[in-house]
Amino acid sequence: MWQEILMSKMRVSISFLLSSLLLLSSCDTEEQTDASIANVEVASHENKILIPASGWGVMQFETPEPGSYNLPPLGAAADGNVLNEDGQEMKLSDFYGDKIVILSFIYTQCSDLNGCPLVTAVFYKLKQALMADPVLEDQLRLISLSFDPEHDTPEVMRFYGQGSKDFGELEWQFLTTKSTQELTPIVEGFGQYVNQEYDEDGNKTGNFAHILRVFLIDKNGVKRSQYSAGFLHEESLISDVKTLLLEEQKG
Repeated sequence: MWQEILMSKMRVSISFLLSSLLLLSSCDTEEQTDASIANVEVASHENKILIPASGWGVMQFETPEPGSYNLPPLGAAADGNVLNEDGQEMKLSDFYGDKIVILSFIYTQCSDLNGCPLVTAVFYKLKQALMADPVLEDQLRLISLSFDPEHDTPEVMRFYGQGSKDFGELEWQFLTTKSTQELTPIVEGFGQYVNQEYDEDGNKTGNFAHILRVFLIDKNGVKRSQYSAGFLHEESLISDVKTLLLEEQKG
């Protein structure tokens, strides 16, 4: 019974996400100010954001030409034990090396417009954009890693990612961990802020306050860029991925 309730709630969440993506991508976001961008940093059920981040709509600034700029190394990407959507135990580093990786931390019950739904929407838009570029599509891997292992089991992550199968061939992994203990070194290694929220009686609410961060990782397992909610957009991601590939070609 609990599984049916869980899946029903997730169907509603995913439907809301896709509907929001279609609606907000058609909205005019030109009136978004620097102040509004600054206000999308911390996602929490107590900090509902009414102004959509730029990633929901049209890019608000022109991206530089790929290869015309550098992406300095930011240190090695953290490693740790993870579970894939089939429950197989793996190392996060197993997903580094053969492709460029864009990694995000999420939890499936997140309902904050500029939190996890934003990242998932941008990843959907990225998949759709790269359907026209199979060569680039084959060089990239997306990872959504849950920071709520108590709720987000491999089964839940598999269901959460079900809709992504309809958007091209770009690889998108939906990962979780066995426990908070196994998750901790990963989030700490990436400097990902996550804080479990409690009610006035000290009970877990199922919500997390977190700072949205998305990480670009090269084929050497080195972080090359990170993106916050105010600057996350599929066009900037594509430009940065192309820049890394051009760097690779030059040797």
